[in-house]
Order: sequence, then C-alpha cells, then structure tokens
Amino acid sequence: MRPMDPIKSKRVPRFVEEYAIDRNGTRAAMRAGYTQNANAASVTAARLLGDARVQALIAEQIEKVSKEATMTAADVLRQWIDIATADPAKLFRMRRTCCRHCWGADFEYQWTAREYAQACDVAASHQDRKGNPAPLPMPSCAGGFGWTFNAEPNPECPECQGEGIAAPWVADLESLSGPERRLYAGLKVTKDGIEVKMRDQDTARDNIAKYLGMLIEKREVTGKNGAALVPEIPFVLPTDAAKLAQAYQALMGG
Repeated sequence: MRPMDPIKSKRVPRFVEEYAIDRNGTRAAMRAGYTQNANAASVTAARLLGDARVQALIAEQIEKVSKEATMTAADVLRQWIDIATADPAKLFRMRRTCCRHCWGADFEYQWTAREYAQACDVAASHQDRKGNPAPLPMPSCAGGFGWTFNAEPNPECPECQGEGIAAPWVADLESLSGPERRLYAGLKVTKDGIEVKMRDQDTARDNIAKYLGMLIEKREVTGKNGAALVPEIPFVLPTDAAKLAQAYQALMGG
C-alpha cells in the first residue's frame, strides 16, 4: 500500500496557519492535532516543512497575515482621534440617586416588597442570648413600597435635602462601540472595588497635534549661560598674505 501523500491530510491547512503564527514547526504540529508528543511532532514538522508544496502554502499564509495586519498612518491617526474624542462619562460616572425617604409617603422610609418581607422574617425569628424566641416589633411600612435605586432625588426631601445619594455607575462595557470602545482599556479589581481603565486621552491629543504639525519643539540655540554658540570646528588664520586675501574674499562671498 502506497503511503498517504502528506499534503492531502486535513491537518495540513491547520499546520500552515499555526506555523505562520510563530514559525515553530513542533508547536504548530502539536496545535494542529498531529500529536502531543514533542519528539513525534518535531519529526512530523520536519517532514511537512521539507515539502515544497507545504512551503508554498506557508508563504501564501504569511503574505495573507501580513496584509491583514498592515496598519497605515491613517489607521493610527484614526485610533488617536477616537481616544481623544471619546466621552469618559459613557464608561463610568458618579450620579445622584434618590435616598430611601425621597419618594416614601410623607417622606417615611420606603421599601421594596421583598426587602420588607425579609425584614419581617428577621424580626419574627429573633432570639435572645440564650436562644429563646424573642420576636422584635415589626418594621414600619409607613413609607410604602416601590423603592427603586436609580430614581431621581426628590428636591423636597427633608432627609437628603434633595441631594440624593452619590452612586457610582459603570456602563455595560461589553456593549461599548465607537470611540468609547477604543478608550476602554480593561478592568482592574482593587481593594476598594473595580477600577475602569482608560487609555490616555492627553497623550492621544499630543500625538495628533504632533502629527498635524501643531506643536513646535523648542530647542536651545545659545551656549552656556546664554552665550552665543561657537562652532567647534577649529579655524586657523593663514599667515601668508596671498592666502589671507583669498580667505577674506571667500568669507565675504567674493
């Protein structure tokens, strides 16, 4: 039985794609599914890479990847513009929301129905230090129900004086698009909470200004302590009268 032509293997296209990534035949063969044994993968890669047809496919793939990865100056400028003009408030901001008394009846504490039911359960099941039942008074529901955390503050609320409560708001970062998507640079979990990371807008603006020639870098054109710059090329004054005359004429442009 004649051995199978290696170029006809269904794994060859995958090997070609993987090899074009890092030019490592052993890893490419393993990622392409030939084998997970490094020694065997090395042998397989050597056999494939020794085939002129596979080399031609690799050359085509590398050229394709290079074209797709090409970034022009216009592409870079467009990215800078996106970063510079994006609105950070569309990523996150501090907003004012109502307090618990803003919209309660007669400005009393307002609940959600579920919260109130849970508070009643806690009061009814309370025990003393010895574990004996010691129910607490039921919480007041004079303020009514229907509290929502994102409602606007009531300007007439006596509890918060219409200021509401400062609450951080973060957008659905997965749904960002346009300049804001370019501005967003990831999340960082800190001991104080979640930090939304952004790319530097000031640097982007500076890059745009430099690209457009709007910034002129100042350079020192004087010597030490403001003295005039003196050429470091030594000048020897000729002593011969004829040469001195020639030097003078050359200096005067004659």
